Amino acid sequence: MPIGDTFPSEWREFKDSATGRQVRQLTAGRHNNYPLYYFIPSITPNGRFLVFHSERTGWVQLFRLDLQNGEIVQLTDGRTRDSGWAIWCQPHLRGIYNHLSAINGTRSEAYYFQNCELRCIHLESLEDRTVLELPDRISVGQTGFSPDGRHFAFIHADRQLFAERICERESLINMGQFGWGQHHDEWRNRTPTTISIVDTETGILSDVIELDFHVHHVFFADDQRLLVNHVKGDSGMWIVSLDGSGKRDLRPRDDHGVTCHQTITERGIYYESNVHENGRRTVYTGRFDLEKDSFEEVEFPGMGYVHTGSDPAGRFLFCENQSEDTHQLLSIHFPRDPDRFQSRLLRTLPPIPFGQRYHAHPFLSPDRKRVVYTELVDGFSQVCALDVADLVDLDEYWI
Repeated sequence: MPIGDTFPSEWREFKDSATGRQVRQLTAGRHNNYPLYYFIPSITPNGRFLVFHSERTGWVQLFRLDLQNGEIVQLTDGRTRDSGWAIWCQPHLRGIYNHLSAINGTRSEAYYFQNCELRCIHLESLEDRTVLELPDRISVGQTGFSPDGRHFAFIHADRQLFAERICERESLINMGQFGWGQHHDEWRNRTPTTISIVDTETGILSDVIELDFHVHHVFFADDQRLLVNHVKGDSGMWIVSLDGSGKRDLRPRDDHGVTCHQTITERGIYYESNVHENGRRTVYTGRFDLEKDSFEEVEFPGMGYVHTGSDPAGRFLFCENQSEDTHQLLSIHFPRDPDRFQSRLLRTLPPIPFGQRYHAHPFLSPDRKRVVYTELVDGFSQVCALDVADLVDLDEYWI
């Protein structure tokens, strides 16, 4: 199906039976639908459109959902035969490369990768164009735009070498000789990558830094600096200027383990870190203050695998919590006061299979009324929104 094809609204609304909160399921069908990666905005700044992945055509494509009436419009028609975010997702999908797209809110555009091209689609006119060609490279990590919309950052690797590394890993998995916890760091430390930026006005490509290992996420701390995580070494998080200078750890590794996911907010960088000892996971949440160049961390008791929710204002603290027998959306209250700490259930979610397409990856809508997330419905991931308007501005979070 071509760019511009439309689909009627798929909305349905209901109340969560346990919490009474209103849920709006935005997508439906026997195919996976899921937003952009959760710390990359999926909703345009004016709150009009949600941009999401859908596999409804048999190919992974981007679609635009009108949040006023539910109408869905196809944005891309990528035909890459072997796509997918191979580092964590199932590598063998087809269409555009999933989880590697981003919205430029200042220009009302979305950048995406297909085959050896970086392309751009205008979200309203649907004008589609090539930004640049990358004949020997492959995009391999999350991307993002600077706050002013001037630069687009992405991670890429040698196409042939990366394909060989993926094939090697799949072979070891099939032989029962690769464990994600035991062998993934060793594998990615042998997979070189480059972080680059594209000037959205001139189209000029510039390399920021070349690395001898694979990093997963890169996004802008501000207009002049990049935040990079899942880095080699002890911290798991460092910052670097767009010209490659000033690279430094933001947080040294300590007894709270290595940082994992981060979201940049008006109140600093929120993140979580994990310690694994004797089969037990201990989770900490932290906030790094870029202005004061300092950080603070507190334990999240009773947590499993966590995705810290994204609130650009940095006021509302919420997360996805997943373990062998639990999958939840939670709000976190009084995290700095052990005597008053509470995790409150927002919604209980179904168990999920392996793969980034199924994680809840929660983020707050621009109007601060709903947490948008992915939920497994009848075996397929669907985009949903949960009413949290009564919670977002309480003085019970990181105060």
